[in-house]
Amino acid sequence: MISEWVPGNPQSGAIDVATVKRFATLAEAIKEDADAVREAIGEQTLQQAGGWLKLDETAWQSVISALEEKELFPLAEFFTIAENAFSGWQCGAKNPAIWVFRYLKEQQKLPEKALIRELKGRTDNRFIPYGSVL
Repeated sequence: MISEWVPGNPQSGAIDVATVKRFATLAEAIKEDADAVREAIGEQTLQQAGGWLKLDETAWQSVISALEEKELFPLAEFFTIAENAFSGWQCGAKNPAIWVFRYLKEQQKLPEKALIRELKGRTDNRFIPYGSVL
């Protein structure tokens, strides 16, 4: 018997902090080999995290504030690069990297401008790093 697939509501899935922390640790690896990172993460986790990309900034605030400072920029790198590397992860103005950069700016802990410029060079998402100007 074939059952009907019913897509989950992305709003109902809570963001898993442990998975987000893992993404931060994969920032360097995704720069070198996105396919290997995709395999290491696994399709189920990629789909689950893909749902998180539809969540707004308020949904991400508690997750971002729970991370250590040293995890934040790598996490922004991961989401920026993953948006281009993973099918279905194109999120434009809702890229979690934007929420990370806004948090870092608010905390006055932004990385050096050269690092931000380098990251912007790796994406065609015009909203990186701070989102829409409106």
